[in-house]
Amino acid sequence: MENIVVITGDIIGSRKVENESYDNLLYTLETTLQLVASKFGKVKYDIYRGDSFQVIIPEIQSAIKIALLIRLALKSEDKSFDARLSIGIGEYDLNRSYVKRSTGEAYILSGTGIDKLKNQNFVIYTNNPKFQARISLLTKFVDSTLTELTQKQSEVMYKYFTSASTEKAHDLIAESMGTTRENITQILNKGKYRLLEEYIDTINNSLKEFY
Repeated sequence: MENIVVITGDIIGSRKVENESYDNLLYTLETTLQLVASKFGKVKYDIYRGDSFQVIIPEIQSAIKIALLIRLALKSEDKSFDARLSIGIGEYDLNRSYVKRSTGEAYILSGTGIDKLKNQNFVIYTNNPKFQARISLLTKFVDSTLTELTQKQSEVMYKYFTSASTEKAHDLIAESMGTTRENITQILNKGKYRLLEEYIDTINNSLKEFY
């Protein structure tokens, strides 16, 4: 049976957000999920209870980047916006048209992860203990890095990771934001964008090894 990825998430502190900001928050979440659904093939998602959501990703090597984009998009909209994300990697029994009605190991792992989240905002649970052991500490470091990003850093990082060309990304972002290439590079460096790139590559190389 195939393995898939399920991301279960909820917005942090959504009940404390004022009405106008809450609308912006939900709009940002919706448009970001639309973007990843169009950018990465066969991705499906569902938003429920207003501030909770699930994303189904058949191509498991897309999952980490999608998770990072969700958090970066929210944090770039407002410094108080962020989400808790639990990635579950495993088999699935039933993949219905409605995401939240689907069932299987990946859904259980993802749901269990979100229920256990306490001192982290990002976690990965898998059906492979060796893979789990390898990536758990790395994920804690990356979660801490994401949590500490400023709004400006998040905005620039989001633009970088959605850029069609990473080689020209610094110049393109600088042009779109009306600033210099040097300034964009400085912001990216302070946000530890190379660390995030290495993290994505490390996780994906491990996925190739174990899956």
